[in-house]
Amino acid sequence: MMRAVSLGRRLFATRSAVASFEKSAPRGFALTAAVGAGAAAAYAYFSPAEQLAGDKTVLVMAGDCGGTNTRLQLFRVPVGAKVAVGQPPPGELVFAKKYANESHKSFEDVCKLFLKEAGGQSPETCCLACAGGIVDNKVNFTNVKSGWCIDGGALEGALGVPRVRLINDFVAQGYGLLTLSGKEVVKLHGDEPVKGAPVACVGAGTGLGECFLTADPKGQYTCWPSEGGHAEFAPRSPLTADLLEFLKAKFEQKKRVSVERVISGPGLASIYEFLRQHWAFESKVSPSVDSAFLDASPAEQGAVVARGDAEGDETAKQAVQIFAEAYGSEVGVAALKWLPFGGLYISGGIAAKNPHWVQSDTFLDAFKQKGRLSPLVEKVPLYLVLVEDTGERGALFAAVQMLSE
Repeated sequence: MMRAVSLGRRLFATRSAVASFEKSAPRGFALTAAVGAGAAAAYAYFSPAEQLAGDKTVLVMAGDCGGTNTRLQLFRVPVGAKVAVGQPPPGELVFAKKYANESHKSFEDVCKLFLKEAGGQSPETCCLACAGGIVDNKVNFTNVKSGWCIDGGALEGALGVPRVRLINDFVAQGYGLLTLSGKEVVKLHGDEPVKGAPVACVGAGTGLGECFLTADPKGQYTCWPSEGGHAEFAPRSPLTADLLEFLKAKFEQKKRVSVERVISGPGLASIYEFLRQHWAFESKVSPSVDSAFLDASPAEQGAVVARGDAEGDETAKQAVQIFAEAYGSEVGVAALKWLPFGGLYISGGIAAKNPHWVQSDTFLDAFKQKGRLSPLVEKVPLYLVLVEDTGERGALFAAVQMLSE
């Protein structure tokens, strides 16, 4: 009998595959009107060398594979385990670790090291949420120096895992919604969710992800990919029309600028970059904030703007105001596209770290102001997701579901 080492409670709340995902997607999951009000569950953590007593359990592996880091988890679950809405997948966490991609030659090497450090056992299934388009169960990471390619079929042979499935990171976000607890979301607006109605998710971080879920006649939900974050950015004022022209010049695009160029961490940095040289704001730029912005790496400039906003810097505050308005407008567009009366969720690190941005009148007014269809959009149940690991949770949800396929 193994000894459990309790490291506290782990709250399991629960992004976009392409055509191949339709063939390999986990079977639909039931979602009821009570999504967002499920119960949290405790997980016991175990050292890698320890094992559960008996032989009626199997191992499953799940991961969140980004351009910078890879986070992997190994779980032991009961044979015949089934996933259920409002609950975490059944089982116990055996081992979890984050790896810096640049420190490893290939993704296969990362997985081999992870399984070795986890005790040398091979899982029955593995689901990996990857930041990129999945084609034939493969994905290429162009922003990893060594040019990683993750090939699910090749991993099966290299790792001795019977089934390895890749899903886009935001499809994983969508499945992660299915196990969100009431403590991990905040309702912002709208009516109560309608059972069986579509569900959607929009989330800004390094980029802008979007996905939606639809139900079959039995109420079982399937998550579908979307590249809505690459639709055109639409200005809402003379100032944001100037911003559009600035972004066209910055990215040398003569015809279009995607909404992701504005609603993302780099987008927030671009908004500040625009304001600091705009005739109406250049005289108001704080030397200390501006110096910190110019000295920061591109990946950190958005955080500098956020700090400037918190400290009351006028230009940074204006940048956040523009960001919040654009974000709210895009979430309202998602409401128009999918009519997600089962719930529209705002996820991603930016909202989780700065909840007051999406709780502001600026965000909510832009969300609701949709002309003749404003009354319809106002009925959509709108939620803020407070946690940042829904992608990891969605991948685990799918990995457990694969056991029963």
